[in-house]
Amino acid sequence: MKKLILLIVPALFLFFSCEKDDIFPRVENTTSGEKWTIQIGSSPIEVYNQLQELGIEKKIGSVAIVYRKPYSKPEEIQNILGFYRAITLETKSGVTERAVIGFNNEKVSSIETGGALLDYISAWPSDTPDEITIHINDQTDIVYQKLLDICQISPYNNYQIILPDKSLEDPFDPDMANYDEWAFYFQENISTSIVGRSFVRLFFDNKKLVKIRHEYNENEVVN
Repeated sequence: MKKLILLIVPALFLFFSCEKDDIFPRVENTTSGEKWTIQIGSSPIEVYNQLQELGIEKKIGSVAIVYRKPYSKPEEIQNILGFYRAITLETKSGVTERAVIGFNNEKVSSIETGGALLDYISAWPSDTPDEITIHINDQTDIVYQKLLDICQISPYNNYQIILPDKSLEDPFDPDMANYDEWAFYFQENISTSIVGRSFVRLFFDNKKLVKIRHEYNENEVVN
């Protein structure tokens, strides 16, 4: 009987260990060493370079700057506009109206306007003099100068400017170092019917990475 009890105890331990492993989401906090390519103690630009390397492996396209607020005037984005693939100009109150201006190769590549649904157009705004209207193929530096003029005119003087998530294909934006929390997401196929999803937060203190929070979940793929 004593031998039987000794055999049952390890079996029960294994059973409960397996049960625990199947509980989702799993949350892991890393405060020393490294996680993937990301090293605790790294500076923001070092973390960005590590994310670019990880992005190739995990197919991560961008990183979000958590708690970054909208900007109230173009002058506030003058030195960082070139680091982003798009900007959004949006009403601050009432019915939402917005213009999303996309960039590629330092030129305007797309312009979309509307509310919940956006339509592609070739120029924005439609009610401003042509010399300050933003057109497809305008150079990025010209766009900034035009924004200065557009945002002096009602109702656009009451629009806010929103930057998108930071594309990892582009160089580091030095302004990112002013924010203490970044976030990114990626997913991997576990099997033909299961996908694993990772939600990651990076926490900085005094411009050094102090914690990586990884929340992992698995979901069944429904075809």
